[in-house]
Amino acid sequence: MKKIKKIIIGIISLIVAPIIIIMLLLYQPVYKTDTVVFITDKGEVPVTVEIADTPAKHARGLMNRSEMDYNSGMLFIFGNEATRSFWMKNTLIPLDMIFIDSNYKIVNITKQAQPCKTIACEFYPSGVPAAYVVEVNGGFVDEKGIKIGDEIKVEMFEN
Repeated sequence: MKKIKKIIIGIISLIVAPIIIIMLLLYQPVYKTDTVVFITDKGEVPVTVEIADTPAKHARGLMNRSEMDYNSGMLFIFGNEATRSFWMKNTLIPLDMIFIDSNYKIVNITKQAQPCKTIACEFYPSGVPAAYVVEVNGGFVDEKGIKIGDEIKVEMFEN
């Protein structure tokens, strides 16, 4: 009887464990969206952003995406100002990273961060404290004239 129980438990483990692993690998967090507006010398630049506001969403970021709409991106919300560091592990497209302080002012920009397909990936630090980071397609910052010192506005912050 004990052998039968062990066999049944073993069979169940062989069936359930792979299902759980597959579910974890396929899990995509649900992101709310909003609009970030960059206020530049050339005018306002609206970007539709997915909101990454939890550690799980921060970790997933824009991984495994082969494309992103032109005026789209991701807004990382941290809740406090600190020096931030990002990497491009499992990110498939070049990105511009826009580091923003708690007063919604751009304090640093990393342009054209390249995808990383190896174990050892380059880190992209903010260099100064930032409370938010917006990631957009690589080249977007230069094309739209977004620079350090510009500001952003986000409706969710103003409500």
